[in-house]
Amino acid sequence: MNKNIRPKRGIAFSFDKPKETKLFEGKFEKDRFEIQRIIKGRNSFLPQIKGSIQSDLNGTKLIADLKISAFVIVFMIFWFGFVFLGFLATIVGVSVQEANPIVIIAPLIMMAFGIGLVRFGFHSEKEKSINDLKRILKARIRK
Repeated sequence: MNKNIRPKRGIAFSFDKPKETKLFEGKFEKDRFEIQRIIKGRNSFLPQIKGSIQSDLNGTKLIADLKISAFVIVFMIFWFGFVFLGFLATIVGVSVQEANPIVIIAPLIMMAFGIGLVRFGFHSEKEKSINDLKRILKARIRK
């Protein structure tokens, strides 16, 4: 597994990127690791994988948690909070000022967009991360 992990790099700006041979970046120390997949471009919802490797009767067991980064979670809490406040404001505007009820759709669309962004951005990358881990470990998943 260690052969497929490079140290985490900062943001690099280059027009001719070298061919990447490793699948993950992060750190692997003793029996613990904190990694993420190496991708082209940016995806704030890229799963952060934290786990450990343990001996088992049938071989070796890898236990891993795939989560969204703490910064993104905090950002999305603010996003949903402001969208919810906007939703409440439009409901008040519609009921008190007799505004057009169609304006309620805007915050609902923003809420749906935020949910879709999290679901698609995280879950699509989660499956790719799991498949890459299975491939480099030649493993099978037991839940």
